[in-house]
Amino acid sequence: MSLETSRKILKVSGIISILFGIIGFVMGILVFVTGGMVATSMDMNVEDNAMVAGISLVGGIMAVVSGIIAIIEGIFSLRGAKDSEKIMPAWIFAIIGLVFGVIHLVGSFGNGAGNIASSVISLLISVLIFAAANTIKNSR
Repeated sequence: MSLETSRKILKVSGIISILFGIIGFVMGILVFVTGGMVATSMDMNVEDNAMVAGISLVGGIMAVVSGIIAIIEGIFSLRGAKDSEKIMPAWIFAIIGLVFGVIHLVGSFGNGAGNIASSVISLLISVLIFAAANTIKNSR
Protein backbone atom coordinates (compact mmCIF):
# COMPACT_ATOMS: atom_id res chain seq x y z
CA MET A 1 0.00 0.00 0.00
CA SER A 2 1.43 3.38 -0.96
CA LEU A 3 1.82 6.26 1.48
CA GLU A 4 -0.77 8.44 -0.28
CA THR A 5 -3.30 5.60 -0.38
CA SER A 6 -2.71 4.96 3.31
CA ARG A 7 -3.40 8.60 4.12
CA LYS A 8 -6.66 8.53 2.15
CA ILE A 9 -7.77 5.28 3.77
CA LEU A 10 -6.86 6.66 7.19
CA LYS A 11 -8.87 9.81 6.58
CA VAL A 12 -12.00 8.05 5.31
CA SER A 13 -11.81 5.32 7.96
CA GLY A 14 -11.29 7.94 10.64
CA ILE A 15 -14.45 9.79 9.63
CA ILE A 16 -16.45 6.55 9.54
CA SER A 17 -15.03 5.54 12.92
CA ILE A 18 -16.09 8.86 14.44
CA LEU A 19 -19.62 8.41 13.08
CA PHE A 20 -19.90 4.84 14.38
CA GLY A 21 -18.43 5.95 17.70
CA ILE A 22 -21.04 8.67 18.14
CA ILE A 23 -23.82 6.20 17.29
CA GLY A 24 -22.39 3.64 19.74
CA PHE A 25 -22.06 6.23 22.48
CA VAL A 26 -25.66 7.41 22.03
CA MET A 27 -26.94 3.83 21.93
CA GLY A 28 -25.06 3.05 25.16
CA ILE A 29 -26.70 6.00 26.90
CA LEU A 30 -30.10 4.84 25.60
CA VAL A 31 -29.48 1.36 27.01
CA PHE A 32 -28.88 2.92 30.43
CA VAL A 33 -32.06 4.97 30.26
CA THR A 34 -34.39 2.30 28.89
CA GLY A 35 -32.89 -0.43 31.07
CA GLY A 36 -33.37 1.73 34.13
CA MET A 37 -36.98 2.41 33.22
CA VAL A 38 -37.67 -1.30 32.68
CA ALA A 39 -35.86 -2.24 35.90
CA THR A 40 -38.06 0.11 37.93
CA SER A 41 -41.26 -1.14 36.30
CA MET A 42 -43.86 -2.44 38.70
CA ASP A 43 -44.97 -5.14 36.24
CA MET A 44 -41.96 -7.35 36.98
CA ASN A 45 -40.81 -9.15 40.11
CA VAL A 46 -37.59 -8.32 41.97
CA GLU A 47 -35.41 -11.00 40.34
CA ASP A 48 -36.40 -9.88 36.83
CA ASN A 49 -35.73 -6.23 37.72
CA ALA A 50 -32.25 -7.05 39.03
CA MET A 51 -31.43 -9.11 35.94
CA VAL A 52 -32.59 -6.38 33.53
CA ALA A 53 -30.72 -3.71 35.48
CA GLY A 54 -27.51 -5.78 35.44
CA ILE A 55 -27.71 -6.57 31.76
CA SER A 56 -28.47 -2.98 30.81
CA LEU A 57 -25.65 -1.68 33.01
CA VAL A 58 -23.05 -4.00 31.49
CA GLY A 59 -24.33 -3.52 27.93
CA GLY A 60 -24.49 0.24 28.35
CA ILE A 61 -20.96 0.43 29.74
CA MET A 62 -19.59 -1.69 26.88
CA ALA A 63 -21.38 0.43 24.26
CA VAL A 64 -20.26 3.72 25.79
CA VAL A 65 -16.63 2.58 26.15
CA SER A 66 -16.57 1.18 22.61
CA GLY A 67 -18.09 4.41 21.30
CA ILE A 68 -15.51 6.56 23.09
CA ILE A 69 -12.64 4.40 21.81
CA ALA A 70 -14.01 4.60 18.25
CA ILE A 71 -14.31 8.40 18.49
CA ILE A 72 -10.75 8.74 19.81
CA GLU A 73 -9.48 6.29 17.19
CA GLY A 74 -11.13 8.36 14.46
CA ILE A 75 -9.77 11.67 15.77
CA PHE A 76 -6.23 10.32 15.98
CA SER A 77 -6.61 8.77 12.53
CA LEU A 78 -7.52 12.13 11.04
CA ARG A 79 -4.57 13.76 12.82
CA GLY A 80 -2.24 11.00 11.60
CA ALA A 81 -3.49 11.35 8.03
CA LYS A 82 -2.54 15.04 8.03
CA ASP A 83 0.84 14.71 9.77
CA SER A 84 2.83 11.47 9.77
CA GLU A 85 4.63 12.54 12.96
CA LYS A 86 1.32 12.10 14.85
CA ILE A 87 0.63 8.55 13.65
CA MET A 88 1.54 6.63 16.83
CA PRO A 89 -1.65 7.45 18.79
CA ALA A 90 -3.72 6.34 15.77
CA TRP A 91 -1.71 3.12 15.58
CA ILE A 92 -2.14 2.43 19.32
CA PHE A 93 -5.87 3.17 19.30
CA ALA A 94 -6.26 1.00 16.21
CA ILE A 95 -4.84 -1.90 18.22
CA ILE A 96 -7.19 -1.09 21.11
CA GLY A 97 -10.06 -0.86 18.61
CA LEU A 98 -9.12 -4.27 17.21
CA VAL A 99 -9.18 -5.82 20.68
CA PHE A 100 -12.56 -4.27 21.51
CA GLY A 101 -13.86 -5.25 18.05
CA VAL A 102 -12.95 -8.90 18.61
CA ILE A 103 -14.49 -8.87 22.10
CA HIS A 104 -17.66 -7.27 20.74
CA LEU A 105 -17.83 -9.75 17.86
CA VAL A 106 -17.49 -12.73 20.17
CA GLY A 107 -20.09 -11.26 22.51
CA SER A 108 -22.54 -10.58 19.70
CA PHE A 109 -22.92 -14.22 18.63
CA GLY A 110 -26.41 -15.31 19.52
CA ASN A 111 -27.78 -11.75 19.38
CA GLY A 112 -28.84 -11.81 15.75
CA ALA A 113 -27.32 -11.19 12.36
CA GLY A 114 -27.65 -7.40 12.57
CA ASN A 115 -25.50 -7.23 15.67
CA ILE A 116 -22.90 -9.54 14.16
CA ALA A 117 -22.81 -7.47 10.95
CA SER A 118 -22.31 -4.29 12.97
CA SER A 119 -19.45 -5.92 14.88
CA VAL A 120 -17.79 -7.12 11.68
CA ILE A 121 -18.02 -3.66 10.11
CA SER A 122 -16.54 -2.07 13.22
CA LEU A 123 -13.74 -4.63 13.24
CA LEU A 124 -13.01 -4.07 9.54
CA ILE A 125 -12.74 -0.31 10.09
CA SER A 126 -10.22 -0.90 12.87
CA VAL A 127 -8.27 -3.26 10.60
CA LEU A 128 -8.19 -0.62 7.85
CA ILE A 129 -7.02 2.05 10.28
CA PHE A 130 -4.33 -0.26 11.67
CA ALA A 131 -3.05 -1.25 8.22
CA ALA A 132 -2.92 2.35 7.00
CA ALA A 133 -1.35 3.62 10.23
CA ASN A 134 1.20 0.81 10.15
CA THR A 135 2.18 1.72 6.57
CA ILE A 136 2.61 5.38 7.51
CA LYS A 137 4.52 4.44 10.68
CA ASN A 138 6.90 2.20 8.74
CA SER A 139 7.54 4.86 6.10
CA ARG A 140 8.76 7.40 8.66
